[in-house]
Amino acid sequence: MLVSLLLAAGLVANSPAVAGHWEGFMQRGSARLAVSVDFPPEQPGTGRFTALDLGAIDVPVSHLTLGHTVHWELIGDTTTTTFDGTVGGDSLSGAFREGDRAGTFTLARTSASTQKAYSEKDVTFVNGGVRLAGTVFAPRSPGKHAALLFVHGSAPEGRWGAKPIADYVARHGIVALVYDKRGVGGSSGDWHTATLQDLAADARAGIHLLAAQADVDPEKVGVYGHSQGAEIAPAIAQGNPEVHWIVAADGPVGPQYRQDLYRVDTALAERYSGQQLRDAERLYAEFVDVARSGAPHGQLRTNIATAGATPWLDDLAIPGDDSWIWPWYRLVGNYDNTTAWSAVRVPVLLLFGSGDRLVPPGESVATTLRILKAHDPSRVVVRVFPGADHMLRVPPAIPDGWPHNAAGFPAVIVEFAADAL
Repeated sequence: MLVSLLLAAGLVANSPAVAGHWEGFMQRGSARLAVSVDFPPEQPGTGRFTALDLGAIDVPVSHLTLGHTVHWELIGDTTTTTFDGTVGGDSLSGAFREGDRAGTFTLARTSASTQKAYSEKDVTFVNGGVRLAGTVFAPRSPGKHAALLFVHGSAPEGRWGAKPIADYVARHGIVALVYDKRGVGGSSGDWHTATLQDLAADARAGIHLLAAQADVDPEKVGVYGHSQGAEIAPAIAQGNPEVHWIVAADGPVGPQYRQDLYRVDTALAERYSGQQLRDAERLYAEFVDVARSGAPHGQLRTNIATAGATPWLDDLAIPGDDSWIWPWYRLVGNYDNTTAWSAVRVPVLLLFGSGDRLVPPGESVATTLRILKAHDPSRVVVRVFPGADHMLRVPPAIPDGWPHNAAGFPAVIVEFAADAL
């Protein structure tokens, strides 16, 4: 797949025949993937590839040769995708190959310039002794704008994880701030030793910086959180007059450890049944109780040994006694965002995929709505995207297909801002 692509430089100058911004699609069988390619005239020998449905944006291409015939490569962790095409005026088409799979691509030049509709500015902000590094995407349109801070999921995510969505909202008039999670990229600190309250405080510092930007309307600053970011979004807003709207995507509600149990139990149920499933669920629940309480591991290790060579034991991935997961789980496992949600008094957009296997969409929506509607039912909007997964993408329908963003996402964010603010 065209993800996790490595940085590499182009080799020759960008000729007028190809310079500019190109949009179109890749096709493999009956499946299509919307893509765009930039060949900046002011940056000789470079090209950038984007496939928003894959979460890939501005990926530098390698082995670039440009003229009336064009060649470039996208080098991933395990595969390389090669493109060879021919230019005819404002049309560029040809063939691509990824391993033993091949297809065609068709692009049209939509602009001689590759300048985006927004500027990018690197920024830093501080929470106590932690220095966070990020980038502000500011629309080039005049006046003051609504703004969104993007908050990470549970992975060690850098600022570019949210860039595809930040790019979209910035193109539609909303200032966006993406940043490196503590201990990742340019940010100091260590997320392994942080509580979820610590991560919420990091985000609150980012909100404060965003509200102070000259082109931001401080009455229209909000937070977008995905997964863990959505879990702590209400804590970022709680008692914080600088937060005026929330977008919470695929976030659990209630004690964190219950979401972990759901995640593992759902995965186990796809492979096991009957007594095997019950035994596996029981042992993982024991691990969770030990981890979140800080209890001794002795009985758990005895029960693991008793399980022996059962096929499901490796699936549980219970860590060794010296793993960082034990102290980390005790920090985050008992976190409960129910109180924070009950304190929210700003418009909220809840987003879920109906096919989410990590967070229970129906239960999460119902519980969050019950909390929020107790004080203001008019300011909550819910969108559940049919068939979408935890990333709000719909898996490919055919073997040679690609996933794609759920219909209406991320446009729903811009629509909500226009209606709610």
